[in-house]
Amino acid sequence: MTGSNRPAPAGLAGGGLWPARLPRPAAPGAPVHHVTAAAPAIAELPPEVSADKWPWRGVQWTLTYVGFLGYIFAMTTYRFPIGDVSIVVALFGLLLQREPIRVPGVLKGLLVFLLWSVLGYTMTRYPSLVFAKLNILIKVWLIALVAANALRTRAQLRFFLVFWLGCFALYPVRGALFNYYIYRETLFGRALWNYIFANPNDLAAYCILQLSMALAVHAIEKKGPVQLASRLGMAVIPFLIVITKSRGAFLGFAGFLMFVLSGQKRRGRAIGLTVLIAGLVLAIAPQGVLDRVFALKKIETTGNVAAADEEGSAEQRYEIWKVARSVIASNPVSGVGLGAYPAAHAQAAMTGPFKETARGYRDTHSTYLNVLAETGIIGFVIFIWSYAGSLIGIERLRRRVKGARPRTAQVLYALEVGAIGFFIAGLFGSMAYVSFLILHVVLTWCVAEMVKKELAVAARSRTAYARFAGGPPLPAPR
Repeated sequence: MTGSNRPAPAGLAGGGLWPARLPRPAAPGAPVHHVTAAAPAIAELPPEVSADKWPWRGVQWTLTYVGFLGYIFAMTTYRFPIGDVSIVVALFGLLLQREPIRVPGVLKGLLVFLLWSVLGYTMTRYPSLVFAKLNILIKVWLIALVAANALRTRAQLRFFLVFWLGCFALYPVRGALFNYYIYRETLFGRALWNYIFANPNDLAAYCILQLSMALAVHAIEKKGPVQLASRLGMAVIPFLIVITKSRGAFLGFAGFLMFVLSGQKRRGRAIGLTVLIAGLVLAIAPQGVLDRVFALKKIETTGNVAAADEEGSAEQRYEIWKVARSVIASNPVSGVGLGAYPAAHAQAAMTGPFKETARGYRDTHSTYLNVLAETGIIGFVIFIWSYAGSLIGIERLRRRVKGARPRTAQVLYALEVGAIGFFIAGLFGSMAYVSFLILHVVLTWCVAEMVKKELAVAARSRTAYARFAGGPPLPAPR
């Protein structure tokens, strides 16, 4: 075996005796390689319009999310009695989730409202009625808490909007149209369905919320089956509102439409499309379908409330409101107790100077009179501020993010004005404690929190990159 003719270098470094734990000295003139940290990546904002045609792709199917979807299906379709089981599953998933539990401002306010109602329970003359209503309202609050924690990502929100609209279209909307045209099952010629949708006024008010959701979906969908379905819903739902002949919902829908048109950049085009759709709706609507709405003018000319409609609805509501005002005047601070108004109404109508049409266990037929009568002035202020404060905060956020997230800002605006339209319709219907309302506002809050988180992540990554580069922070994405 022959060795190398080259002599071994002298010293430890050349002789192979240098300790392994110490770095070897570089030879003169040899390049020195410095190890540097990698530059942090700049987080890009996710696209507002999904590239997936079908909304179920990319959804994170958590236990809370699946349970909440089950509840929405049960309460909207009444197809299977799985509502209670679904909420139990969702609450169990809420306990197992890694993320901290989120409590929106509207739920914090309504929790104070609940505590005030519990105090009213100790002073009411109808404790059993108040106790039963408190149980219902606590359940609704927990369901809204589930919603606030189930709807976290953009994909989850997108699928939820499409899912709820689909349930509403296939059951209440389809059922009401079938009842109206096929089975001829109406209430004095007014469209209705079953269960909580058996009251035409309530059905029409829920339609306003669903219409705003259809408008929201249309804002974030590219051309495809989902966008086409949302456009179809934006035509069918107003038609259903019209054939319910609900005067309160008609006013709410008019307010909703006014806000939608005022928020459009191309108002001329939006007004033109609205007039076209309205013309088509009225062209296919039954003859005289708006007579009930326009009959309110007869009150001005005749001075008689009974002249507003044949079935005496306006006159009866007017008498009921007179009783409600007397109940409020008798219990201005604490009210008669949550859920106790029908019993208090029956007693007041028998003892006061009211017509017989107002007697019996009646509802106030007004959200605001109902809250005032049952919880007093303090409860009324807490209730109103819970919703108004939440919507004002969301609107402020929408104005800040509409430059960076224009389509998501459109979603927020559509949902906001839907809630406003519902509150206008609430002037003529008692809908203070329905799950549709609180879930709609919580849904709007979830969209706002989602876009806030997207912008915060992008801002943190830009700040980290600026620190690495030693320069000023990068401008926010536009």
